[in-house]
Amino acid sequence: LVGYPAASSGLLVSGGSMANLVGLTVARAAKAGFDVRKEGLQGSGRYLTAYASVETHSCIKKGMELLGLGCQALRLIAVDENFRIDLKALAEAIQADRAAGHQPMLVIGNAGTVNTGAIDDLPALADLCRQEDLWFHVDGAIGGVAAGSPNLRPLLAGMEQADSLAIDLHKWMYMPYEIACALVRDPGAHRQAFA
Repeated sequence: LVGYPAASSGLLVSGGSMANLVGLTVARAAKAGFDVRKEGLQGSGRYLTAYASVETHSCIKKGMELLGLGCQALRLIAVDENFRIDLKALAEAIQADRAAGHQPMLVIGNAGTVNTGAIDDLPALADLCRQEDLWFHVDGAIGGVAAGSPNLRPLLAGMEQADSLAIDLHKWMYMPYEIACALVRDPGAHRQAFA
């Protein structure tokens, strides 16, 4: 449905917020640069940072808080006239954090925002994350299942390149209860974060 490899890992969870929390948790374990499960956040001599647009759902901020990273470590980046993350401002924020001695680890892209339905330039975000060695998480809780529509799937191009992805069947599919899916491209990274 979303273009992920068949060997990917995943979990059914209680909703989009929990699906995003799973993705953030795997990102923290994979990109912290130390064994965060063993040492805790004290194991790093550097401040771990994440990046998302100002349109990002509040569950991302709450997830940063729950993971002990703190909401100040989430850099909320301005958007363009279409409410998509400003790629130039994002690149500048990453470089500024590196120059300050911080450790950028994660970019969150939106595949449909709550406020406007905006879809970030996901292929460009995937490229940036590869260049910068950052985890790429896509919050597709609102729009991710639209990939099932041949007419809408092109709008979500790049979502399949994410390291982790949250989709929520409760929203577009009108399930009478919350059910979401957290997908992780690398099953080893998923296991390492939780096993």
